Amino acid sequence: MAKGTDVKTYTLKQALAAKVADHVEIAIEAEDGTTFKIRATADQLDALTGDLEGILEADDA
Repeated sequence: MAKGTDVKTYTLKQALAAKVADHVEIAIEAEDGTTFKIRATADQLDALTGDLEGILEADDA
């Protein structure tokens, strides 16, 4: 992320994913009712999946 950028934290209520043309869209709903979509390429999702697996594996240790 860019330095100096304000980031708001949301608590996830639900997320849904769908393949759209050449990318994946993830629709997010936060507990406060905020909704938004994230568009990502397969490479971006592969990198994110690797990060999440590393976090979850570390929690198991």
